[in-house]
Amino acid sequence: MKIAIFGTKITAECKSKVEEIIHSFVAGGFELLIYNEFKKEIHSSSFSISNIPEFSTLSKNDAEIIISLGGDGTFLKCAHLCYKTNIPILGINFGKLGFLAQTNPDDIDYLIKTIKEKKYTIKQRSVLDFSYSTARKKISGIGLNEITLQKSNAVKLIKINVYIKKEFLCSFWADGVAISTPTGSTGYSLSLGAPILSPDTKSIIITPIAPHTLSIRPIIIPDTETIVLEASGEYTDFLISNDYQSQTVQETKITVKIKKSRQKISIVECPDTSFFKTLREKLKLGIDIRK
Repeated sequence: MKIAIFGTKITAECKSKVEEIIHSFVAGGFELLIYNEFKKEIHSSSFSISNIPEFSTLSKNDAEIIISLGGDGTFLKCAHLCYKTNIPILGINFGKLGFLAQTNPDDIDYLIKTIKEKKYTIKQRSVLDFSYSTARKKISGIGLNEITLQKSNAVKLIKINVYIKKEFLCSFWADGVAISTPTGSTGYSLSLGAPILSPDTKSIIITPIAPHTLSIRPIIIPDTETIVLEASGEYTDFLISNDYQSQTVQETKITVKIKKSRQKISIVECPDTSFFKTLREKLKLGIDIRK
């Protein structure tokens, strides 16, 4: 079975555990590929890393599963690199919360057994497409968690007009607006006061960022709709972010179109993990802290 290993940087305290995990997959008889930038971070005296092939990009037949070693940020980078292949991603969490990278690094023996016996399930996560144009070019991309349109000036607000399938929804002055998937509802969207959605919910969340009015609240719409954001502002550029990436747009006005992508991200889920279990364990949902 072919397994692709993806990662970015390795901290000193995680180095030995990362090498242990890779060694366990080698000892388990798996055929490995390692992301070329990540391979430079790995040095082991117990086995030869140099003999393991590396990759910079993947096609759909290169691996059956991609293992992401890191936190949710690393998982997002992996998703952006490999989403067109539809190869399912399994995240081993070396970060903090771990909503996407759910597997504990200490459970590697159980994980290898689960993969060998194919006792895992594949869950599909929706993705957003976005596009906008400047005077020089058209830019497009995807977001697994969210797309945000924000001001770059710390003092000035921007005016945002929101349209749903060509129908005007509302206007508001704010620092910006976040358009989130159900997967992203436990990320930045959550910190903005928007609700948590189950990942299989067929919805999109529109959440203002620090709106200058009490009447503006997060709105949930069907993911079949196209969202158009028209923004304008004085003495400020615009900052457009998709997951971990951002671009500054030096314009006085901008129009951003966002819709559900035809692409999906496939995620490996082990038998002992679930979204609701993660909510209880990571966010302490329903836990009475007064005890």
